[in-house]
Order: sequence, then structure tokens, then C-alpha cells
Amino acid sequence: MQRYRDRLPVVAAALLVAATILFVVGTTIERSQARAGEQQAASPVERPAGEAGEHSESEATEGQSNATTEGAEEHGSSGESGEELFGINPESAGLTAAVAAVSLLLAVLLVARPRKGLLVAVVVVGLGFAALDVREGIHQASESNAGLLVIALVTGLLHLGVAVAAAAGLLTGRVTALTS
Repeated sequence: MQRYRDRLPVVAAALLVAATILFVVGTTIERSQARAGEQQAASPVERPAGEAGEHSESEATEGQSNATTEGAEEHGSSGESGEELFGINPESAGLTAAVAAVSLLLAVLLVARPRKGLLVAVVVVGLGFAALDVREGIHQASESNAGLLVIALVTGLLHLGVAVAAAAGLLTGRVTALTS
């Protein structure tokens, strides 16, 4: 039984890597959907040739104006720049890369040197990321995006598992003490 407790930091690292992969996949999908929505909103509204002749020029201009307004509203609700958290765009490529790099660095450190201070940091990071994943799940539920909702919730569960495994590693007393 004791040797399994010694593996808890490795389990936390594996869960962290899995959560990071899902996070990157989810944000990439969301950015690509936002770009597709922007391209749809930017394309002009086309009418069949027979219909165009039946409407006056002012009606055609009004229709294009309404389509532009609808496209802007759609962009605001699903576009990359429409959602901010504490003034930061959570789906930005730079933030995604930074979060992935920090997560993978923590995973490597968990495997190489599972110290008490590192495990405490991993518990805090895991719980913080789990909370953000739940928030993203709520956002995706309001957008009626089932695929991204599932990704957000599974990522949240993985981050919660990271926190639990790291906390269990702390409780075993089998990690080396922080020496600095």
C-alpha cells in the first residue's frame, strides 16, 4: 500500500498533463468557431436574382444594415474578443500557451522532485483551474455548445483530480521537506 502513496505526485502529474491537453484542444476549438462566426458575419447577404429586382434600393440597404448588426451581435456573443475575465481574454493564444507551459512545468517538477511546497502549489493551482473550468462550462451551457461544455467539465474534473492527488501526497508525509 505504501508504494502506491509514493506514486501520488506522478498521478497528479499525469492528470495535469491530460487536463492541459484538453484545455488546449478546447480553447483551439473555441477560437476556430469564433473565427468561423466572424467570417460568416463579414460575408455579404446574397439574395436570389429574382428577389433582388423586386425590392427597392432603400430596402436592400436596410436589410444589409440589419444583417451587419446581427453579425456584430453574433460576434459579440461567440467571438474571441467578446469574453473577458478580469480584463483578460481567456481564449487568447498567448494565455493558452502560458497556461500550458506552466502546467507542463508543474507536471515535470511533480515527477522529478515532489516537494511539500510544490504539492501545496499544485493543490492551489488545481483548485483554481477547476473553478475556471466550471465557469467556462457555465458559459458554454449558456451558449448551447455541448461539445465545449463536455470538454470544460472533463477538464475541471481532471484539475480537481490533480488537487486531490497532490493533497493526498501531502497527507502521506512521504514527500521530502522543502529545504529552501
